[in-house]
Amino acid sequence: MLIDYGEILKTSGFSNQELSNRLGISIAKVELIENKQFYPNESLAQKIIQFSKQKVNLTPPVVADDFQFGQPIKLRRVIFSIIFIIFVSFLFTGFGYQPFWVFLLVLLIGLFVTLPSCFNDYWLINRDGLKINAFSSSSTTKLTQLLHIIPLTQRTISYQDIDHINVIYRTRPRTGPFDINPDILQLICTLKNNQELSINLNVSLEKNLLTLIRVFTYQGVDVYDQQRVLLALTKKENLFQKFNPKFS
Repeated sequence: MLIDYGEILKTSGFSNQELSNRLGISIAKVELIENKQFYPNESLAQKIIQFSKQKVNLTPPVVADDFQFGQPIKLRRVIFSIIFIIFVSFLFTGFGYQPFWVFLLVLLIGLFVTLPSCFNDYWLINRDGLKINAFSSSSTTKLTQLLHIIPLTQRTISYQDIDHINVIYRTRPRTGPFDINPDILQLICTLKNNQELSINLNVSLEKNLLTLIRVFTYQGVDVYDQQRVLLALTKKENLFQKFNPKFS
């Protein structure tokens, strides 16, 4: 559960100008905290809880396992996908009724275009930082990475390299009442060198997002949430219904 720093500031008895001076932040940031649109890092949070009229303890977040974004690539899954592509290629070419070069063309398109697009980069986040496992932008090289011939590019980012994180919820245009594809929930991670990294959250991780945000703030990272997604999760609201009221 995230601490309600906004309520602490609102009931502190100080004006926003006084809070700004005492905390060493802008008035705009004070207002963001009060509106539950900004979650401060551990250092600033320690200053805020001094204004609380009740005892507040900042306990370290409990992280039993790594937070995983995307699926690690297993060779068995890749081989099964290749067998499926071969079967579909035979199916589209009539199991030998079409010339062999047509079958070969369909097969190559499946192997070098369709197959690589089905697998994406994946991330691991734990108490040490962010670990990115990235594929090559070249379809040929990516195919060899899928087959474990060439290793994936791995990059580790420490929390000290992160400037701030934005929580973003993007609604997806619906093509009809039976379109059940999910909306997009992202963490936009801005590094101190101004590089931005986008992390797509899957549905299962949505339940652990509050804990994940607590990990970031505990490690000294500021979190912005202009859409108040975290507040909705705290209230156990359904994000799809919140951002797509016409479908609720």
